[in-house]
Amino acid sequence: MKCTTRELRGRQIQPDQIAKVDEHTYTVRSQSTEGVYELMSTEHGWICSCPDHMYGGHQCKHIHAVEISKRMRDAVQEVAPKTTIRQVDLGKCKFCDSTNIVKDSIRHYKKGDVQQYKCKDCLKRFTHNLGFECKRATPEQITQAVDLLFSGLSSRKVAKSLEMTGLKTSYKTVQNWAKQYAGLMEAFVDKIRPQVSEEWRTDELYLKIKGNKRYLFTMLDSETRFWIAKMVAEHKGNDDVAPMFKEAKKIAGKIPTTLISDGASNFHYAWKQQYRAKNFLHKDTEHINEIAFDGVHHNNQMESFNGATLRHREKVCRGLKKDDSAIISGLRLYHNFVRPHLGLSDQITPAEAAGIEVEGANKWLTLIHAAAKSYDKSCD
Repeated sequence: MKCTTRELRGRQIQPDQIAKVDEHTYTVRSQSTEGVYELMSTEHGWICSCPDHMYGGHQCKHIHAVEISKRMRDAVQEVAPKTTIRQVDLGKCKFCDSTNIVKDSIRHYKKGDVQQYKCKDCLKRFTHNLGFECKRATPEQITQAVDLLFSGLSSRKVAKSLEMTGLKTSYKTVQNWAKQYAGLMEAFVDKIRPQVSEEWRTDELYLKIKGNKRYLFTMLDSETRFWIAKMVAEHKGNDDVAPMFKEAKKIAGKIPTTLISDGASNFHYAWKQQYRAKNFLHKDTEHINEIAFDGVHHNNQMESFNGATLRHREKVCRGLKKDDSAIISGLRLYHNFVRPHLGLSDQITPAEAAGIEVEGANKWLTLIHAAAKSYDKSCD
């Protein structure tokens, strides 16, 4: 099929001149002026603010460029390797995955008896209480407590709700579970590379932690809404946030093409230190730090994330110290791997959008089992 002149011109528009605002809105920089055209997807097709479309009624080169960009992005997502965190098969050896296992003996603990197994292939003994060894509560009760705490309930209310399952425990125990399992799971999932896009956003959120003023800095992927990295600091514009930029680069395995932030100087310093190209042979990152709520470049996604994801669960952070980020780590895990995101198609989680799937209805149980198994193997 022969391409039209407008389609050929659309192919000549570079990808870095096209910006995705949300699922239905894009912007394309003008080729002849300093302006920017806005494109919106409707049930009747694309609408572009350029004169060629508005007054001439043509499918302009900007619409062709956005459609080509969308097809390329969809193709990359289909080809990108998917990572599946699978449920642990309790009928296999946790060391060598052999099915040649037999019951060996019963271990008698103060908090109850646990069946021990032996693998006839690797000759190792083990129990199937993976990740929950020596716990008085069942894995289902602990994961329920973790889910309630990270979804917004206070530790005291979580302890109260566990009484309905027949388990009487204190809010301190609930906090200890959060600290133990959030650290275990975060160390595991940060080794899995998410398939994030080329546009990242960063911002800070004011919190009161133990009555003291703190700022939570976060790095978010625009397309998948994946919460890449975090950092707790004492000051808004003075503290060095380069460690968070470095951590995000390590987790994603790359640097973004575009970074969007507010005008705080520490963001620009961290960008220059971590993401700015050292010479013309390296990939360059554009830092957009002149933003407005109603402008072409805005950080509305980040503001929505801070409000909907973090602000209404701020009470969970009571009692948190600067260097003790277990609760915030849990919120990050809950946002990425457990809670479906309303801004994503098909109501999937940000992790699924980034190519990481967690099997099972109880995703906390799958994550804890997988993290504990990975930790045991690393200690062998």
